[in-house]
Amino acid sequence: MFLTPPSNKRRSCAILGANGYAGMELARLLLKHPNVKLEACISRKASWRLQDELLDSGAGSVQTISIEEFQRNHAEFQTVFLATPAEVSMEWVPQLLNWGIQAIDLSGAFRLEASTFEEWYKLPHSCPHLLSQSRYGLMPWAESDRSVQLISNPGCYATSVLMALIPLIRSEIIALDSIVIDAKSGTSGAGLKANENLLFNEVDSDCTPYRVGMHQHLPEITRHITHLTGVEVDPHFSTSLLPLRRGIISGIYLKPSLRLKTRSDAEIQNEIGAAYSAAYRDYPFVKFGDLGQSPSQDKLLLSLKKVVGSPRTHLSYTVQNGKIYAFSLIDNLLKGASSQAVENWNRINGFSIETGLTQSEGHL
Repeated sequence: MFLTPPSNKRRSCAILGANGYAGMELARLLLKHPNVKLEACISRKASWRLQDELLDSGAGSVQTISIEEFQRNHAEFQTVFLATPAEVSMEWVPQLLNWGIQAIDLSGAFRLEASTFEEWYKLPHSCPHLLSQSRYGLMPWAESDRSVQLISNPGCYATSVLMALIPLIRSEIIALDSIVIDAKSGTSGAGLKANENLLFNEVDSDCTPYRVGMHQHLPEITRHITHLTGVEVDPHFSTSLLPLRRGIISGIYLKPSLRLKTRSDAEIQNEIGAAYSAAYRDYPFVKFGDLGQSPSQDKLLLSLKKVVGSPRTHLSYTVQNGKIYAFSLIDNLLKGASSQAVENWNRINGFSIETGLTQSEGHL
């Protein structure tokens, strides 16, 4: 056989697109996962080797195989992670599902309805019949069905925003007609590609708005708010580039719902804390607190340095003069991509969602 069959404990996986930022982080996590055997990286570049990119001693055992090799030996794999552009994912996913292989897709190919996808991604959707089979993998809000074969991993901005908003909307804390989102990301969110706008001299000491109101994560946010809360929203959404490698901070500015209109700032803050506590009490990867608790709490929850390198989401909030200010911080390459993909793999394969993640925190 081409590959050694996995034991009952370790399950055979491959990555397509491991040479990108998110794919490399995913490989690093899977090499440390006690229940995963990362067998191969699928690449068109025969000379590319994972061991040349990662210092992990296990990287030397991961083969680089061609597309043709993978096609011949696909039966050896249980799961393929796709850290690829949407057009590549649409090419591969139908065949993976036909072979009975779990597909966890980190692109935007299966996050939207076909017509919305084509409008925002400027691509025709080549396999719209598979959209009904896809499950949106926002953890811990994802559906619990373990029989699903296609997971659509959420986008990084969408993850940051949805983690903050879903509990507030479900608890009827905020007015739905006054949502303003100001989200800022490090440059790795744009992917590993040559782009003059991402050169060090262009981004250093600057903060640049881009695709304001036009980012493809906006329809993802609105669609999945409706799916997960049953309400429709039409927020302002601004995205900016920070002179950092990684990390997202989303500032979300809100007004209280009619139910809370006459409540004091302190009472509204208590309602927000209760909503987050109820939503995330059993989820290990969220920390939250109001900004008025203490300077050390502010430093913890409003620092990208504290969340980058971890699979966690940090949520902070305050209410001043009847206005709600909420902030959501994540690592765009981890919770916004690869660690959330591992959470999804754990969930559909029957493992605790933190398996393979907590021991890797802080190792960039």
